Amino acid sequence: MRAFIRRRRTQRGKTSDFRLSCFVVVVLLLGNVPWQPVNAAADGAQAAEQGVAAFRTGDYQAALRSFLDARQAGLNTPGLRYNLGVTYYRLGRYAEAEREFQALAPDPNWAPLARYNLGLTAQRAGRPQQAMEHFEQAYRATTDPNLRTLAATALERLGGALPSPGTSAVTSLAGGYDSNATLSPDAATVGASHQGDRFVEALAAASHRLAGNTARGWVAHGGLVLRKYGDLNQFDVTGLRAGLSCESDLGRVQTGVGGYFDVIYVGGSRLEQSAVVDLQARRRLDAGAELRGRYQLGHIAGGGGFEYLDGWQQRLSADAGFAMAPALLRVGYQLELNNRRDLQQGAEFFSASPTRHSLFATVALRDVGGWQADARGEYRVSRYNDPNRLNGGALEVTRKDDRYGIALRANRRLSAAWRAFVDYSYYRNESNLDTYDYSRYQVMVGIEAALEK
Repeated sequence: MRAFIRRRRTQRGKTSDFRLSCFVVVVLLLGNVPWQPVNAAADGAQAAEQGVAAFRTGDYQAALRSFLDARQAGLNTPGLRYNLGVTYYRLGRYAEAEREFQALAPDPNWAPLARYNLGLTAQRAGRPQQAMEHFEQAYRATTDPNLRTLAATALERLGGALPSPGTSAVTSLAGGYDSNATLSPDAATVGASHQGDRFVEALAAASHRLAGNTARGWVAHGGLVLRKYGDLNQFDVTGLRAGLSCESDLGRVQTGVGGYFDVIYVGGSRLEQSAVVDLQARRRLDAGAELRGRYQLGHIAGGGGFEYLDGWQQRLSADAGFAMAPALLRVGYQLELNNRRDLQQGAEFFSASPTRHSLFATVALRDVGGWQADARGEYRVSRYNDPNRLNGGALEVTRKDDRYGIALRANRRLSAAWRAFVDYSYYRNESNLDTYDYSRYQVMVGIEAALEK
């Protein structure tokens, strides 16, 4: 079963494609932003017009001389400063281009365009982290849909995430095959059926900022997932989530503090419900790298027949992301601690309280023949806290599991909002108790729509 809330993945394009797009954008913006002389001498206005004409023919040295002559003649307008910045940029004089755009940034009428061009300049100067910060500021400040699209594209190509919108939603519909239907997304918790079946799955999730802004605000989250099997109706799943968080964005550091409530029904009966405190932090580094950390503390209550799942669960995870050519690589670790009621049946005892260590790595490719592709590999070690007592209590064995798996996803944009996707996953669990050995693969094909406001 997919996660209730699917987070949008960051994107990264090829560096050469990004640089070409920078050139095209700069020329178009120069042609569309008027030069506006205000109380300037006639010779200054004429020199500025000559500079614009020279720029359009590609003679950037002549354009620079004319723009500097216009300034010397007394012309001092935002339009002239912008044209100087763009000309310096085309000549590869990035420090001087940056100086001109920085001078425009305090002007609210020019700030979005100045921030966007500061992002282009920082990118060309080899400062991708600073470039992302400028693109984010341009994205937030502009009301021009074209400039917003340019800033969003530049962010995605650098592997950055878009500033969170006030309201966002995603919905999807998919069909697929599950080789080993289970009562839980983690088959090691409650066991596997060792039966395969086709299924249909629908997902909907939304978030809405209740108060504040992108720098700091309160956000409500909600999600619903439904899975219905063709024949194994006793494994039909309904999952619900509702949550609230306080999220802040300080540029290089983003944090989230909140909580959520989950409930899962299987075959119409409640499997478990959980209340979770969720703390998250993200730190951007230079060269497109980043560090992320997360801590979750949850209280879990099992449904009828699953009271042995009652108890507490903690998860602590950390990962690092790196930009490598056209790909984004991420490696991480997760520690999971469980303190459950466990299962006592007469003289026999079964532990449901594992300590788990997981190592994982992901690779994201943003353009593979027009598709976006993601791959994840994972290895997990589980050691249960107390020994199981079997054969009427005569035999004690501490359960030890090793699980490994892969997950692959490819999606292709159909329109501004719609995408088609294909998911595949395979997991293999090997235990020192044969009854917990299992393998499972799933294939799913569907469409999804994402909306933001």
